[in-house]
Amino acid sequence: MFFPMFLGGLVAGGIGFAAAEMNVLGLRTDTSAISEAENTVAADLADQGARIAALEDVLGKTPTETDAPAIDLAAMDEIKASVAALTARIDEIANRPAPAAGEAPQVDTSAFEAELAALTTSVETQRDEIQRLLDNALSVEEATEQAARAATAQSAVARIVAALTTGQPFQTEITDLQAGGVQDIPAALTDAAETGVATSANLQDRFPDVSRAALAAARAEAPAGTAGGIGSFLKNQLGARSVTPREGNDPDAILSRAEAAVRDGRLADAITEIEALPEGAKAPMGDWLADAQARQAAQDAVQTLTQRLTAN
Repeated sequence: MFFPMFLGGLVAGGIGFAAAEMNVLGLRTDTSAISEAENTVAADLADQGARIAALEDVLGKTPTETDAPAIDLAAMDEIKASVAALTARIDEIANRPAPAAGEAPQVDTSAFEAELAALTTSVETQRDEIQRLLDNALSVEEATEQAARAATAQSAVARIVAALTTGQPFQTEITDLQAGGVQDIPAALTDAAETGVATSANLQDRFPDVSRAALAAARAEAPAGTAGGIGSFLKNQLGARSVTPREGNDPDAILSRAEAAVRDGRLADAITEIEALPEGAKAPMGDWLADAQARQAAQDAVQTLTQRLTAN
């Protein structure tokens, strides 16, 4: 609504000026037309100044994601073109040759010529002001678009965090990040996006069974004569294992510490403990270990991505 009104003011000023100037070059001695033209020009210039001040007030407001200023760039271009045309018209009229002597009675136009000079200066000033406002409008538009992209990316990351918690796929969120211009998304996220990762609860529930299988494999590989008496024999037969963390480098001690870490949510510590097992004991835990590593890698990756987006 504002730009059409502003453009109308410019056109009205140009029409008033042209009418007054034509009266002068027609060499009519009726100075009332000149006075009326001067009044019209002055009123139009004042109106244009007020409209530019209103535009500056609009552009001076800080845009937000939900209340960004509606900048009509096409209307701004039309205003610039109208000002340029009016400037050219002023220059063309000002440069016309004076009438030859004897053609018509001379009229004192000094006051109007002063008004013409003032109008020319005002048009040039307003043209520069419009260019400045247009530059500001582009800056506001770019800032608004950047803020929208950042909000979209942050929303997608938040949904990825939720998907890691629930074990759901998050390919849509990865696609949103890529569409928003986020580059170098960690492979730990893109690789797991279609299927999701195992939840903490799932890893905790599966650990006792895979731990017993790993301990049995380790005991089966133990050299003969290292069983350690009747107590160790019964443990081997019954599949008994330590359920509270204890010190030591034997498989049972390692697995006891790993299980405690899983229960406490210290998945990275659990992985470190399990990787210290003998190869034979790790084999039964292969699937569980792969799921745990995928989850841990995805958690680390989303944290890194969050920090990177926040820094930007």
